[in-house]
Amino acid sequence: MPDGSRLGARIWLPEDEQANPAVLEYIPYRKDDYSAVRDSTTIGHFAHHGYACIRVDMRGSGSSDGVLYDEYTDQEVDDGVAVIEWIAKQTWCNGKVGTMGISWGGITGLQLAQRAPEALKTVIVLGASDQRYYDDAGYYMGCMVGQTLGWGAIMFGYNTRPPDPELAGDKWRDLWLDRLDNSPHYLERWYEHQHNDDYWQNNSADTNYKAIKIPVYAISGHADCWPNTVPRLLQKLDVPVRGLQGAWCHRYPHLGIPGPTVDFLSDAIRWFDHWLKDTDTGIMDEASYQVFLQDSVEPKTYYDNRPGRWIGLSSYPSDQIDVAQLYLGEGELSFIQGDKLSMHVCSPQTTGQQSGEYMPWFSFGPAEELPGDQRTEDTGSLIFDTACLSEAMPILGNPVAALQLSCDAPQALVAVRLCDVFPDGSSTLITRGILNLSQRESKSHPVALMPGEVVNVEVELNNTGYVVPVGHSLRVAVSTSYWPMAWPSPTTTRLTLQTAQSELRLPLLKDNFVNATLTEFGNTVLGEADATTTLRPVKQSRNVSFDSQTNLSTTTIKADNGKTRFEQSGMEMGSTSSYRFSIAESDPLSAKAEYDWQWEYGRGDWQTKTHTYTKLTSDAEYFYLQATSEAWEGDEKIFRKEWDRKFKRDHF
Repeated sequence: MPDGSRLGARIWLPEDEQANPAVLEYIPYRKDDYSAVRDSTTIGHFAHHGYACIRVDMRGSGSSDGVLYDEYTDQEVDDGVAVIEWIAKQTWCNGKVGTMGISWGGITGLQLAQRAPEALKTVIVLGASDQRYYDDAGYYMGCMVGQTLGWGAIMFGYNTRPPDPELAGDKWRDLWLDRLDNSPHYLERWYEHQHNDDYWQNNSADTNYKAIKIPVYAISGHADCWPNTVPRLLQKLDVPVRGLQGAWCHRYPHLGIPGPTVDFLSDAIRWFDHWLKDTDTGIMDEASYQVFLQDSVEPKTYYDNRPGRWIGLSSYPSDQIDVAQLYLGEGELSFIQGDKLSMHVCSPQTTGQQSGEYMPWFSFGPAEELPGDQRTEDTGSLIFDTACLSEAMPILGNPVAALQLSCDAPQALVAVRLCDVFPDGSSTLITRGILNLSQRESKSHPVALMPGEVVNVEVELNNTGYVVPVGHSLRVAVSTSYWPMAWPSPTTTRLTLQTAQSELRLPLLKDNFVNATLTEFGNTVLGEADATTTLRPVKQSRNVSFDSQTNLSTTTIKADNGKTRFEQSGMEMGSTSSYRFSIAESDPLSAKAEYDWQWEYGRGDWQTKTHTYTKLTSDAEYFYLQATSEAWEGDEKIFRKEWDRKFKRDHF
């Protein structure tokens, strides 16, 4: 790097020994062990097709120098620009570079595109967010998220793992101790910035879409935490842009769960060939937005595959989508506006326990991470149902709940779910939205509610593609709590909904819809994986329990994530984790979230272990963060550090 720091890179080169275009993935997830298998089957695959492939660990991760002080910093993006400039100067590169990355790597790809280094010609962005505050880890949909504050806890554990001595050399221990001592807990900054201020807007793609002047291929899944980015980029970018949206969660499409998977790597090669090799692959003649329209399916917390069909739009927004207006009535959802009614809801604090994971990931294999049967949630909500449908409803886009309401408290949230109700009463979640009512006008300048004052709010639900079939009903469910996805308001709140002035705006595919040209995806092709040996199998469990003495309902997610040896390096890696979310039905101040991670790294006589623990609680005025970080070298504990902080609740 320009300041003399060194970043670790893993490089795959074509056998032709020519100067080729390059494909970069730039992330902080340890190229030599944690992400090594995925890297070899994904980014390394492009070397077989005439690309120099580079996987770089960000400063402060793996065996790169430094400390990872935060996400998406100027230093991180500066380093990324320097990496691209370095790649372009190598004899094996012809001066053209494309980036590809999922999650953090996708977000950074957009940020690098905004910086516009000369060699960067295109980016493929997967499972990413273009809005750091509203869509990213801390304030999903503008609410303090119980589960996703866990991302700060996860990174707390990730950032304290030791570098590999065989790569970092004699300085490995000093580098490790530096990280242990100086790695912050990201939650400290997130609690210090509870509104969409300069901290979140820095390097957030949505602050300057016009700075992106290179072609973008954007990809996500309906089950991902960020399904809105693809349609937003299609709408906001003024460059060649293509979108692909499957049924998947937070995974690459060729590894997608739920399936069906697609041969994404071949598709990505066609994209890169078009923009980096000036080869007309025909990819730009196909639908600019390809979406998997999901068929109705019974509620389950895990699916191997979802039934449905691919459709293609030539542009988005599309004139092939109409917006229908359905009005809320006395338990009814109808195309006809009914009488004015005042309906009240004060949900149990436990409403939301069937929400599934904020970021379904299945990182260590199949698990119960998707939303379950919504009937449990519906009992704590106001529900509005259509009559049994005589015609199917093909939903495609972002539904919006426009609600007229009042509240008995100055601080509250409203959660809106859209559900597919089967004839037997089972309820499958289609999509959802949450609104911190203090942010009804602005995420940067929140304003408390005036108790009893009637306000009009709009709750945008996540983008989806789903067909509600004949004989089923469409349900809108409104609740005042959604734990543990949203941290509860400081008091029990009661909303009064005015039905005649409340409606659902539902994007529906037209009956005469005509497909644009669809991509003919072949069978999924996987690259050659690095050789590994399983030393300990994966075991996972999810349990919801109730303690009558404390009146606490607790969701516990435990995982032994297994232990693996990487045969090329001999590195052995293992981990265990435990998440606990507890709350009393009628006491929002009883909410508690705990995150526990333990990592093992070793080779021969060199053995290390790290343990991090994070606990989040609150009272009416403050959030409380307590955490510990510990490390062992062999049997000797070499480090311990504690955090005990409180943060004023600011419109949360």
